[in-house]
Amino acid sequence: MQEVIARKIGPKRKGFRGKEPFLKSGEMVHWDSYLERDYIRLADFDAAVEEIYFQPVCIRYTYMGKTRRYYPDFKIISPDGHVIVIEVKPTKYLRHPKNIVKYEVGKQFCEGKGWTFVIVTEEQIRPGYLQNNLALLRAYGFEDGVEHVISSIKEKMTVKHQCYIFELREEFMDVSDHDFQVALYRLIYLEELLTDLIKSHLTEESIIKMNLEGGE
Repeated sequence: MQEVIARKIGPKRKGFRGKEPFLKSGEMVHWDSYLERDYIRLADFDAAVEEIYFQPVCIRYTYMGKTRRYYPDFKIISPDGHVIVIEVKPTKYLRHPKNIVKYEVGKQFCEGKGWTFVIVTEEQIRPGYLQNNLALLRAYGFEDGVEHVISSIKEKMTVKHQCYIFELREEFMDVSDHDFQVALYRLIYLEELLTDLIKSHLTEESIIKMNLEGGE
């Protein structure tokens, strides 16, 4: 097996292809399926992921007498510099014989470089309401001009420690709904405020609490 330049991204004949912003870097990251798009959103939210690259390597291998190419979906870099190669695969295709060969090829390739090879499915990428909530947080949580509201919310939550969102909202009647939401969603996205994003939709009935260990 050897590493060569990954394939050039061109039009896709079937399915969907697009780009998703990776907010940590400000870069747009390509995706080849909606599941891959959702993985990018998950990786962006994950504090253990610092960088992400789409189909960064091509691995040549021989299968059934033919030379083939395997392009893993992503390469991510952790804050400590460790490299993890990610294969995104729907569960229904997980045990396909050709895919099993690719997994072994990817694993061996990564072991030779001191990297880690990981397969992720919709079970890890789309648990409960996580993706719906991440889409909401990403859409509203990064507008400018609400820094003073963010500071005030942090001060209030330092005292309250935990409360319903509607209870916190009552403390900011002089702030518009829009500015309050933007400030609150940014703090939740950065995990300075904690709430369960998997079990239910994020609403005014959601319980939030101060992250005593600190967010990003």
